[in-house]
Amino acid sequence: MTRMVALTVNVHGLGPEAATEPASALYGRFAHGNYTYHRGLARLLDTLRAAAVPATFFWPSSEAERCPALLELCLAEGHEVAAHGRAFEDPTTLGAAEEAAILEEAHADLTARCGTAPVGFRAPTGTLSAASFGILHRLGYRYDSSNVDDDAPYALGPDGAPGMVELPLNEGLTDATHFGRRLTQSRAEAFLTEELDALLPVDGFACVTLHPRGDLGLAREARIPVLLRLLDRARSVHGAEFRLCRDIAAAALGPDGSVTWNGKLR
Repeated sequence: MTRMVALTVNVHGLGPEAATEPASALYGRFAHGNYTYHRGLARLLDTLRAAAVPATFFWPSSEAERCPALLELCLAEGHEVAAHGRAFEDPTTLGAAEEAAILEEAHADLTARCGTAPVGFRAPTGTLSAASFGILHRLGYRYDSSNVDDDAPYALGPDGAPGMVELPLNEGLTDATHFGRRLTQSRAEAFLTEELDALLPVDGFACVTLHPRGDLGLAREARIPVLLRLLDRARSVHGAEFRLCRDIAAAALGPDGSVTWNGKLR
């Protein structure tokens, strides 16, 4: 069985708070997102370079505007830049026309900044509307990574997006799931390891998701060893490869739009 890990990074700085709070309020306990710009994202990039691990970075266009140099560094390091909406809007609160306008604007902005169009998307709030996949399909996206409803890649044709692949994320392999609950590092590491060990032998796919914020993520210096041990375990214990999301989606997608993963039609 082929085993692959998609290492993904949600580039969340001040954006989650800025979606509902004025800029003048984003200080003190509302300023954890500043850690992303000042240290967190650069430290993750340094760590991934040293570990020789490629990653897919999901960028809201508003965050790309706040720290364009870090976006350029992601590209220079050979990582994938994928779309993550504009400014943390919740698609379930929008009409189809407004959602389409927002996704189109974010898509155009990332395309202009990167020189090539993003082919992957992840909902910044973790929520999608009934119109989302149709809009993404029309814009030329090849995969989504927003859903938590499966263990391995599957086709989005039945959801109105023929030729698109879903790369399901896993909340148990998301750093914010554990640090958002104020777990100790050792407890968080135990949960992450347990999930990785259980998931990879099932279908040979795992989506690990990181956040460079100071509160929810593994980008703190004291937490980097947890990340490195998890990456090493995926390789040395499970024999997994780290691949960009776009490459995983391309490998799973057949010329007829079907999705096959480890010999199973998905």
